[in-house]
Amino acid sequence: MLHSKNLFSLLLVTFALGIFACASQEYTTAKLAIQQSDWAKAAEWLPKAMAVEPDNPEIPIVLAIEIYGQKKNWDKMNEMFDLAMSINPEKVIEVRNRFLPVKNAVNNYREHFWAESFNAGVEEYRKIQDDPDNKNIYLERAIEDFKSAVQINPNDAQSHVTLAKSYFEMKNETMAKETILSAVTINPDSYEANIAAGQILGRTGASTEEILPYIEKAVEVNPSASDALRELAGLYYDLDRKGEAVSVFENAISNEKDDKVKADLYFNLGVIHNQMTHYEEAEKSFDEAFYLNDQDYEAALGMASSYEGLGDKYLNGSDGFTKDVEKAARWYRKAESKIRDVISIDYDNTSKYERQLELIRYKRDVAETN
Repeated sequence: MLHSKNLFSLLLVTFALGIFACASQEYTTAKLAIQQSDWAKAAEWLPKAMAVEPDNPEIPIVLAIEIYGQKKNWDKMNEMFDLAMSINPEKVIEVRNRFLPVKNAVNNYREHFWAESFNAGVEEYRKIQDDPDNKNIYLERAIEDFKSAVQINPNDAQSHVTLAKSYFEMKNETMAKETILSAVTINPDSYEANIAAGQILGRTGASTEEILPYIEKAVEVNPSASDALRELAGLYYDLDRKGEAVSVFENAISNEKDDKVKADLYFNLGVIHNQMTHYEEAEKSFDEAFYLNDQDYEAALGMASSYEGLGDKYLNGSDGFTKDVEKAARWYRKAESKIRDVISIDYDNTSKYERQLELIRYKRDVAETN
């Protein structure tokens, strides 16, 4: 009677022989060449095996991985992957001593080669920090790696975006725009592709009208992304659509967690309110900005400007305000106080703020003597 261990070993041998027995002579020869790392022979016999066994999806996958993938012939590799998928995506095959369905093998190895190329590009990019004098050399290498990543998986938005940004760093604006617009075409619902498209177009001289659709799409895809909301509000402001800009900034503020970023958002909101002569709303926004970042002298300046604007309205009785010199004087005093806060933070520019103080004091004197 055979021992169970010997029986198991015999079954494995029988199973292995069964596999080779089912394979054509051409595929058996190719497999043996792969086991012996004879890649020239494998490259010769795998296509022959594929011709003899046209319905076997394992052969094009092995050809893709062992020959085309190693040679970085990404187009041919993908061609073989697509061929295998067209034959039977569900069939279980053996690849590198693993048994798995065709579709899993294709996804796993495409991801493997993509990650190798993309990470190699990232590594080249990182070298710039330690050796900035050779920035262009590292960028050229990174671009080649990112181009490979795009070829390996054309549907991956991240690869296109990173490649486009690398071209921009190389000051190749034409390729940067071409690459990022291709990313949006292939991935129209990608937040990363749309926000990058808007930013790159903006930095390469495109008009606000050209940029707007990409940023609007980015916000549509990710309504809580504060970066995109800030971009969108700025575009609306440039287009004199200030009411929409206010709404977008308010939305951005409600979604932002970082206090410094939120302070900037409040500041920008205050600027828009000031432009719209909504001084009370502007004052509230600047106050919030200064509360979140008490070193933001620009927010304090914005508050002073809002206080001065309110003083002007009460002094002149304009824009629906009833003339009230006492209220005017009070708002001018608040403006003076806030300018002094600015001086305490940005004391290097004291002389500039002193001139502003003189004007506000003059208006206060006018109000107090009426």
